[in-house]
Amino acid sequence: MKKNIFIILLPVVFFACQAEERPEIIMDNIPPASVTDVQVRNTPGGAVLKYQLPDDEDLLYVKALYSWKEGHQADVKTSMYNDSIVIEGFGDEDEHEVQLVAVDRSKNESAPVQVTIKPLEPLVFAIRKTLKVYSDFGGVHLYWENPDRANISVIIEKKDLDEYIPVETFYSSVVAGEGVSRGMDTISCDFRVYVQDRWENQSAPLDTILTPLFEAKFDRTKFQAMYLDGDEPSAWGWVLPNLFDGSTGSGFHTDPGTTGNWPHVFSFDMGVKGKISRIILWPRSGYYYFHGHVKHFDLWGTNDAGNLNDWNSYVKLVDCVGIKPSGLPVGSVSDEDREHLAGGEEFVFPIDAPPVRYLRYRALETWGGDHLLHIMEIEVYGSIEQ
Repeated sequence: MKKNIFIILLPVVFFACQAEERPEIIMDNIPPASVTDVQVRNTPGGAVLKYQLPDDEDLLYVKALYSWKEGHQADVKTSMYNDSIVIEGFGDEDEHEVQLVAVDRSKNESAPVQVTIKPLEPLVFAIRKTLKVYSDFGGVHLYWENPDRANISVIIEKKDLDEYIPVETFYSSVVAGEGVSRGMDTISCDFRVYVQDRWENQSAPLDTILTPLFEAKFDRTKFQAMYLDGDEPSAWGWVLPNLFDGSTGSGFHTDPGTTGNWPHVFSFDMGVKGKISRIILWPRSGYYYFHGHVKHFDLWGTNDAGNLNDWNSYVKLVDCVGIKPSGLPVGSVSDEDREHLAGGEEFVFPIDAPPVRYLRYRALETWGGDHLLHIMEIEVYGSIEQ
């Protein structure tokens, strides 16, 4: 006989053994006690204030009140879990008053504790002492040192009649900073350069008179591919002459499985002898900072047409490492990264690099770690020797 089996599902309810205890917030009008035992450590453009927190159960934060510039008030806060607060923004080494106030959850404020600080030399002044400006191809070249990695801007202005006109601003936080401003005529000009921080504190200007060097784009139609000992063969029809065909829609691609050599090398003849100021390389669209997009390379040159296969006849012109603005890991690319590559990657040569005709490019590392490279186009700039 067939039996019908019925299963009755009963709701199961789990109860916590004990309700979670939550601290009860009681609103009041009783101010907390003030911070005590304040210790001052002066820093460039500010100070760090370390203190003893008041013993109040409903303490929420401590705030510092001060004026870092006439007409500019600061209100800096730090939570009850910290016993120090950072003061920033001063553009001098004078004494300044800071008030420390403890605040509780009811927004009651303690009596202020007044502290005197005396900031050390602001970083914009220290960086200004390292600033150097030189004539370069089509413009000027700036160098500066920023060991504390402060967020700064270096501003260059050019005199026009009786006033200075802004030319370019370089934003940087790197230790060894540099910037190049181009597109200028080869005539002597008065330049002014100064350093500024995010609080608009400015260094004294560096005034100089410089004459930009003449710069031209080398004629790509004179470039010829060279196939030397140790050079990598092309793959999938992406041949070397594509690098100077005037189109970023076609490119050069090496074959990772043909020789197994690394680094990957290719060579070409510029057709003329010249002093190179910079090169621009266009990476492969859709493979930014990935796959065979070259991260690190160097470039070698010679004028010895009879010994093109001999590395001893070449001189190293420049060592280049690409920049990924976002710093994101491989596989992730930001809009800032794409914008950085949109007009190609520019690499500037040292001003003392000798004039050459024949070039050998060595890819030392790719962003994707792959043992291949792909580049869509190359442009060379500088002064051509007649």
